[in-house]
Amino acid sequence: MNDDTFVGKRILVGLSYLDASGGLTEQIQLHGLISRISKHSLYFDRSDGGGEFSIPFEGKLEAGIPDAVYTLRSTGEEVSGVDYVVSWTVHARKDEN
Repeated sequence: MNDDTFVGKRILVGLSYLDASGGLTEQIQLHGLISRISKHSLYFDRSDGGGEFSIPFEGKLEAGIPDAVYTLRSTGEEVSGVDYVVSWTVHARKDEN
């Protein structure tokens, strides 16, 4: 599967942010259509109008569940037609407060 196969597909991204001690500070979910892929990043246009967002990309994505309806925790929005799902945990550096 080449990178162009992903372009135009819907992605759902979950992000968990942790503080320096490992405590959860925020969880967000974003979704939209994949617009382009570079060597190490995947870009998608956020469906909420928030512009383009990028995540690290290693050449593979987990397939979404066909016909599933995902409910976003932060907004209650229901999202269907998801081709790919991905989640990332973002760790704060030890020297950040």
